[in-house]
This record gives sequence, C-alpha cells and structure tokens, in this order.
Amino acid sequence: MKLRLAVVALVCVLCAPAAAQDMPMSALAPADEYFGHYKLSVLGIANTIRDVGHRLEDGRDASSMIDGPLAFVTDAIRDWERAYPRDPWIAKDLLALEVVYLRAQAPEAMPLARRTEFWLVRDYPDAAATRIGRRRLALALGEDPEDDADAPGERFATDRQPPS
Repeated sequence: MKLRLAVVALVCVLCAPAAAQDMPMSALAPADEYFGHYKLSVLGIANTIRDVGHRLEDGRDASSMIDGPLAFVTDAIRDWERAYPRDPWIAKDLLALEVVYLRAQAPEAMPLARRTEFWLVRDYPDAAATRIGRRRLALALGEDPEDDADAPGERFATDRQPPS
C-alpha cells in the first residue's frame, strides 16, 4: 500500500506543470494527507469531482451530488488551501469543480459555479485555470468570453462577497 502511494505521489510530481516543479516541495500537498471533515486526499478530491461528472453524464440527480460529494470536496479544498496555499493543483481542482457545477442541471448549480469562479479569481488570479474558468462561466451565462479575457479578475475586482 505504501509503495502504491509512493508511486502515485511520484507520478503527480512528474506530471506537475513547470511552475509546480519550480516550487519547493513543501508547497505541494502530499498524496497521503487528508483534508476536510470527510478526510479526502488530493487524489480523492480529483476522483470525486471526476466521478460526479460521470454520474451527471449518466443522468443521475444533480441535487444529490451537489449536497453530497461536491459539498465534501468544497470542504476538503478549503482545508487543503489553508494548509498548502501555494499548491498549484488547487486552482485546477477548483476549475474542475466549477465545470461540474456548470454541467449540473439543478437550480443551485449556477450560483455554486459563480462562487467557485469567485474563489478561483480571488485566490489564483494568474493561474491558467482561472482564465479557462472565466471563459466557461461567461459562455454558460451567454456572455462573450473574449470581452474581458485580457483582464483576469477585473470583473470581480470590486466585489468582496461571492456573487449569489
């Protein structure tokens, strides 16, 4: 089991973007550390987001996914961010979370997508995931994603609270 975790951790480090490879290892959360009330690892967070996306594609009830696994993921990411605020994988998982919310067909999904985008813009304004998330949200809202693509975070610059 320890060997398997070590191999997974090594793969994560080797597959990390160039920016992550330039960071000290202490900035990256280890694969065997657990976050949030439900004790999800960074791999568990990514797997949960991916699994919920597949379940939504299969026609499962979005509300039960939002109130269950995605709520657990949000709690775990907040805890992860407190412990490892410079971990570049957080922005990528926030983008994945936002995309799942945008695909969910539930009344509470769009406000949660907007809140997740606010979080992404506020805490990771220069991340590539932030630019992608802004474009996806704009498209979902029927806006032109190119209108403000050159000004990451500008739309939320004066906001202090997540959009409702």
